[in-house]
Amino acid sequence: MSTRQIADPAMAGSAALLTAAQLAARIQIPRRLPPRCYDGQPIRHLSNSSYTLFLTCPEAWRLRYLQGRREPTSGAMFLGSRVDDALSLYYQRILEHNERFDLAQVKDAYRDRWGTELQAEGEQRGIDWQDLEQSTAFELGLHALEVAFEQLVPKLGEPVAVQRRLEFSLAPGNVEWTVVCYLDLETRLRAPAGERIDRVVDYKVRGSVIGQAKADRDPQTSLYLAGRWLEGAPAADGFAFAQLVKPGRQRRQMSAALTTTRRTRGQLRSTLARIALAAAQIDAYFQHSLGVPFVSGLAGSAALGVTVCGGRALRSWLVLVC
Repeated sequence: MSTRQIADPAMAGSAALLTAAQLAARIQIPRRLPPRCYDGQPIRHLSNSSYTLFLTCPEAWRLRYLQGRREPTSGAMFLGSRVDDALSLYYQRILEHNERFDLAQVKDAYRDRWGTELQAEGEQRGIDWQDLEQSTAFELGLHALEVAFEQLVPKLGEPVAVQRRLEFSLAPGNVEWTVVCYLDLETRLRAPAGERIDRVVDYKVRGSVIGQAKADRDPQTSLYLAGRWLEGAPAADGFAFAQLVKPGRQRRQMSAALTTTRRTRGQLRSTLARIALAAAQIDAYFQHSLGVPFVSGLAGSAALGVTVCGGRALRSWLVLVC
């Protein structure tokens, strides 16, 4: 395994390549990620869900991405996906036909997609409705669309892209895996002073609000903005969590919250280094049967924010991965 290089789009010519040593004290980026145990094929991509799960719980990552274990979709996840589908259709209609659906049309699309996806999920892993009763979830989705149209859509600006697949490599031509992001929505609007504001928007249906402190350290935000930065977007571009907050103990009805955040160029470089370190640790976890994580320069799992799941995560790597 050799040290690869990470491109900095703000630099030109030969100086446009920052070595991993400059970014994170000699992090070595693996050429390949481990093969999956269930089909022998190498992992070709790291996604937001994969990267975030590894930071949260390496053992859960191993079970899902190497062993291929998949749990049924939760009711809350199914609800969030269907609301996201309906809102994406609204923005796609604007981009493709210069036409805006009204709320009733978006609700009709939501109902249609709910039925189609409910059948599809039932034929696959099924849906676990323990966290949220099915009929309640359906009605919450309709209310969420009402709140989104009233409180969020007017504030987000005009769509530039919807559900765009963004793929980038930390070392183009030198590694056989990439990072893949799916951006819910990219918008553009004018501030009161006249300056243009470009943002990535992520709609979420949640039980609690993502506050400013959490948004400022959220790994998904950092990952998406780093990918846009590598393709040439300004480092100052922002990210907005457009949140539809479900009723609960502290609120009687569906509400909305919009939390925006940014990353500095230094934070984006740090994110690229963290991805490189995560890939190196993934590779080392697979390579070494003793489970000793590969660490170079940064202080191991703590530097990444990796947590040990109930004390079992690292011990599980003491045996063969497959």
